[in-house]
Amino acid sequence: MGDGEAVQVAVRVRPFNDREKARKATLVIEMPDAYKTIIRDPSNMKAEPKRFEFDHSYWSHDGFTERSDGYLETASSKYADQMKVFSDLGVGVLDNAWKGYNCSLFAYGQTGSGKSYSMVGWGTNKGIVPIACEELFKRIEAKKGQDKIEYQVSISMFEIYCEKVRDLLTDKAGPKGGLKVREHPKKGFYVEGLRSAPVNSYKQIDSKIDEGTRNRTLAATNMNATSSRAHTIVQIQFAQKGEKNANGEHTTKTSLINLVDLAGSERQADAGTAGDRLKEGIVINQSLSTLGRCIKALHEQQNAKGKAKNTIQVPYRDSVLTSLLKNALGGNSKTVMIAALSPADINYDETLSTLRFADRAKSIKTRAIVNESATDRMIRELKEENARLAEMMKNGGVAPGTTGGSSNEELEALRLQLEQNQREMQSMEQTWQQRLANEALKHGTADGRAEIDERRSKQPHFWNLNEDPALTNMVVHFIDLGDVRVGNNQGAHSAADIQLSGLSIQKEHALIVNKDNKKIKLTPMRGAEILVNGKMITKETELQHNDRVLFGGNHLYVFSHPVNMAKQQKKGKLQEITFDIAQQEIAQNSGLTSTLQRGADSNKSKAEMILEEELINLLPQVYRANAMSEELSRGVKFEIVLVAPQARGLKDGQTEVWVKLYNRNEDTEFLWERNTFINRYYGMQELYQNYIEGYADWDVPKERDPFYESPESEVLIGSVNVYLQSLAYMVEFEEQLPITDFTGQERGQLSVSLAPCTPQGKEITGEFVDSPRELVGKNLNFKVKLMSAIGLPRQFTKSRCKYKFYDQKETQTIEIAGSSPTYGHEKTFTFKPVSKELANYLKENALYITVWGTQSSRGDPNRRRSIPKYNTNGGVESEAVLEEKLRRVERLLNEAMTADSKNLSVRAIKKALGEEANGSKKPSSELKKIRDTAGAKKASSRSSSKKREPSKSANSKSSADSGIGKELKSKEGSVKKRSTKPKKTD
Repeated sequence: MGDGEAVQVAVRVRPFNDREKARKATLVIEMPDAYKTIIRDPSNMKAEPKRFEFDHSYWSHDGFTERSDGYLETASSKYADQMKVFSDLGVGVLDNAWKGYNCSLFAYGQTGSGKSYSMVGWGTNKGIVPIACEELFKRIEAKKGQDKIEYQVSISMFEIYCEKVRDLLTDKAGPKGGLKVREHPKKGFYVEGLRSAPVNSYKQIDSKIDEGTRNRTLAATNMNATSSRAHTIVQIQFAQKGEKNANGEHTTKTSLINLVDLAGSERQADAGTAGDRLKEGIVINQSLSTLGRCIKALHEQQNAKGKAKNTIQVPYRDSVLTSLLKNALGGNSKTVMIAALSPADINYDETLSTLRFADRAKSIKTRAIVNESATDRMIRELKEENARLAEMMKNGGVAPGTTGGSSNEELEALRLQLEQNQREMQSMEQTWQQRLANEALKHGTADGRAEIDERRSKQPHFWNLNEDPALTNMVVHFIDLGDVRVGNNQGAHSAADIQLSGLSIQKEHALIVNKDNKKIKLTPMRGAEILVNGKMITKETELQHNDRVLFGGNHLYVFSHPVNMAKQQKKGKLQEITFDIAQQEIAQNSGLTSTLQRGADSNKSKAEMILEEELINLLPQVYRANAMSEELSRGVKFEIVLVAPQARGLKDGQTEVWVKLYNRNEDTEFLWERNTFINRYYGMQELYQNYIEGYADWDVPKERDPFYESPESEVLIGSVNVYLQSLAYMVEFEEQLPITDFTGQERGQLSVSLAPCTPQGKEITGEFVDSPRELVGKNLNFKVKLMSAIGLPRQFTKSRCKYKFYDQKETQTIEIAGSSPTYGHEKTFTFKPVSKELANYLKENALYITVWGTQSSRGDPNRRRSIPKYNTNGGVESEAVLEEKLRRVERLLNEAMTADSKNLSVRAIKKALGEEANGSKKPSSELKKIRDTAGAKKASSRSSSKKREPSKSANSKSSADSGIGKELKSKEGSVKKRSTKPKKTD
């Protein structure tokens, strides 16, 4: 092969899915021929598109028709159907396997891009894996009568989730932490203890894949795992054992076929907000990240010259996936990669990332060799090696004729190598017929699918829904006559007939009564959470055909009733149920929004559709996060909140879905953006999986706990919008503005000043302009001053402000302690000259100032929580706000006690209290409290004034005798008289 053979790379674009159609997605992918792929940036469709070229570019977006059996066949010469993809890629894999080469085919792309469709398929549209297996046995049958070669086929199936390997062809739970990955000195990496099942027909191999998929579904549901984040690998071991050669030895040609369906390749930037303290600690998608680094290193290594080649290390060992795919990526294998593409503008970034990944992969070269050897010699060599290993272990790990000793780890490695060799030798010495007979004896070979399908046509049952279509309708629970109990499988003697594991499933969760296979009634047990068609049920409910039933947090089923189904078919009311439909109705009944409508033909805007989709996707994750928090005793509660663009400092834009976290143990609250929560959620899943598997890693310290947010983390208290129009007319602005949170609730007030100034910073007044256009072409200098805040919630020990003006970098104030901090911030901005865009910006926009704080936890001795007080307008005010109002009145009273005060009046007091703005006509209890305090202060001042008996002059009068003082005295008296029994306020 010389320098090796390049990896064959194909890309395939699918049709729009229902969500993309509903969101009126636009097409961004073009394939002008069978090799070229073009992608356009939806934000600038006129810009030059990005162009790529691959071995195959498959257009499967449109140009097809559906046959009566459901197969999507070609209606246009451009369309690539399943058989076209197999003939280009799968046939080559089979040909190479027949020659004795190792082969690997893996699918790459984001979740929902069509990887599983190409690899596994759907219904009659079989993918590469089942077609390849079927074709393999067709070739074997055709060859059997032509030669004396014995053909042996075995299958293994496993998945990698959170860096743990799980055998999918066994019902056993497996060891804690998953199966171990070992390295053989000659054969490379392998999975220790992985079951390899011998098969002698396509029917048997299809049954094994079906069994593995069902086990994968159960594991994903029980462990709260997301199937799209697990890699699934089907390994076909194909051996051709020939007649004896000239030396009297049997020769065997072997091939290992790896068929890999990779997890969704969401970009890490979308999986967590930049700067998240747990971003590096959580396995967001460690396998795919390492795969990308391996391909990058191989690309650089194979393009390097001279000694530089040896300096580039490929990080195969950094993940389980890349260890097991080492041969496929850069070793003894013929490798094919198919990259699945979404055609929609809303997935542009992810699709572009996939194209770049595929483009880099096509430069990688592998060096495949024919795996042919003399079987008898292999057995003899294994026996000799085993004898040598046994002798070394007997001598403490020391080879004969040498001195020294080996560590415990080295001795363990020798033991494992010896066991692996013994298994291989035993397998070689057994005849193929013996292996098949043993498999039938241990696990059975009968295909029960037909029997199950027959039973489903007659008996009521549940079948599962999953976000991955390949895992939907894989689990069936039949409802026998009589009482059927639903519950968890904990304990040696579980009374549950239908046993479910995982989140929020009680030991006794539900009772199903089936008297005559006609009426089926479901009753939740006390404390059990069950949703039927998106609504919580608390009493006996009769189930109808196609009802969606959610048990606990993760077991979503469809109820199937053959009798009801026949009736619905006659009436034409039979509906196809999908995972999206079930999640949509749960969202509709969540209470978050009443505007969600089903169907793609509603009058919702694109922004509303995006919001709806984000809600539907996030709701089950928030529910599960709360359930995991409860089971793991984390004391954390999550809640979805909708944040308008104005609350994020935007003039317009989309409402976003955020998540509020409340820590009951520390009495702290935080707001996480959607991506931050998703990042943490994946970490919670990993933690929960370790917990239920009995793995020690679930009890982590706070700094590594995805549920925990430190009180030291900054929290957005609220924001202030300062309109810049005054600067557009060169008029100074100074005001105390409310700080409002995302709900519009006032959280304090901020003193803000904008003032035109000289280049040296001296404020100027009186030089206003009639139109902002007069500023264009001139120099502009102005100051932004943030002097202080008042009334911030008391749980915040420190606070600071941040803002960004026009195209300048973000500005921050210093961090100040207290609920009424004095920032003393002042910054001068200079523009030479003012552009037309800047003048329009000043006229139309606002300066968005955010106020950030750090909280004190419940155990902090300096902690003082705000005590809510309701104002006369129905809002909530903290004690700090009320105290500040009292200070304002006190300042006015102090002014009233001087001869220079001319502005004090009841109206002035009410203005200081903010009651005029609230339109209050009736005295509130707060006003009475402050006025009583003010009256007491005034009386005290009079008393001390009489004791001092100051000398009187014509230029000096006491405040009590002044005109302003008299006005206060008379008005205050009347107010007090009316307020002796204040009326109740809300």
